[in-house]
Formats: sequence, C-alpha cells, structure tokens
Amino acid sequence: MNKREQKKDIFLTKEGVEELKKRIKYLEEVVRKEIQEDIKTSLEHGDITENSEYNIAMEARRMNEINIVRLKERLSQVKVLDKENISADLSIGSTLILEDLNNNKQVKYTIVHDDQVDLDQGKIAMNSPIAQAFLGHQEGEEVKIKVPVGILNYKILKIIK
Repeated sequence: MNKREQKKDIFLTKEGVEELKKRIKYLEEVVRKEIQEDIKTSLEHGDITENSEYNIAMEARRMNEINIVRLKERLSQVKVLDKENISADLSIGSTLILEDLNNNKQVKYTIVHDDQVDLDQGKIAMNSPIAQAFLGHQEGEEVKIKVPVGILNYKILKIIK
C-alpha cells in the first residue's frame, strides 16, 4: 500500500460521528429520492439524447453517489474521541473560550475535523492557522496570530476538553 492508498485516521467526537451518519442518511434517503424524481420528470420530456434536464439529473445522481461513497469511506476511518483519549494538549473536540483583546469581546471556538468546519458556529479546523496558533498554550496566556487581515490578539480564558 503506497502513501496515497494508506488509510488515515480521522478523529471525531461522538457528536461528529452522528453528524456524519446523518449526512450519509440524508444523501441516501432524501437526495437520492429527489434526484430520482428529477430523472423521472426529465424522461417525460422525450428523447434523452438532447435532453439537458436528463443529463443534469444523471450528473447529480453520479455526484451524490460519489459523495455517499466518500463519506462512508471517511466514516470507516473514524476514531471516536472521548474524554479518556483526548490528549492534554489542544485537540479535536476541544473548545476554546477566548477574549479578543482587539475589541474586548469573548469568543468561542471548537476544534473540529476539516469536514465539520462552520465558522458561523465557531467550529474551526484543527489544521487552521488559528487552531495551530493555540497549540502548546495554556489558560491565561495571550496569543498573537498573524492573518491576512492583520494580527489577532487573544487571551485564553478556558480550554474545555
């Protein structure tokens, strides 16, 4: 098995695993059905050789199936994180309560796997520059992070694992 073929462990919280399972179920049960209806409707328009609706629906089906396979593969690589196997350092599943020293507001970030990033909910990827900047730091420390828009200044108020 070469490096490209090697399975890489994906670390998720129990909640992350449940979200992944819900996404798979949604793609299998809802999206598949919607696409099948689109295919059926497009076939009612006659000849499929020049039927763009049919071609679009078939491509949507192909992409949905690829996504299902990709997510199932990812699920097979998951190692569930719980309180016993989260290291003392910052890791996936950790939540940072910070004070933004630039505007004196409190912010909260939860460290997640790349597939779970949701900036609106404060979920940032473990390999993001912001998360990486906090590695090795403890509660009470100030951390400066250089980003394209300037420098972020945070004080770590609490790390929840």
